[in-house]
Amino acid sequence: MSTGFENKKSKTKASFAPSIDSKDITTKFQEYFTQVKDPRAERTRWHLLTDIITIAILAVIAGAEGWEDIEEYGLNKKEWLETFLKLPLGIPSPDTS
Repeated sequence: MSTGFENKKSKTKASFAPSIDSKDITTKFQEYFTQVKDPRAERTRWHLLTDIITIAILAVIAGAEGWEDIEEYGLNKKEWLETFLKLPLGIPSPDTS
């Protein structure tokens, strides 16, 4: 796995504190991705597409390099992800279609 999951100290002295409410970010994020057309067959939709997209994007930002890394990220962050994702069947596995 890439080093994006490691706890590194920032080399800059200034810190960035977003001035926008995290609920606003989550709402906008979900709003955009609910508009994506789901190409999967209805009978194979075990996980919500917005959940899959959200976990994948967050994991890649954190340094994930493949579907196994994305699953690991989801499992490690499950408690937090459940605060804004539905995750009806938990974290999707790497071979989720």
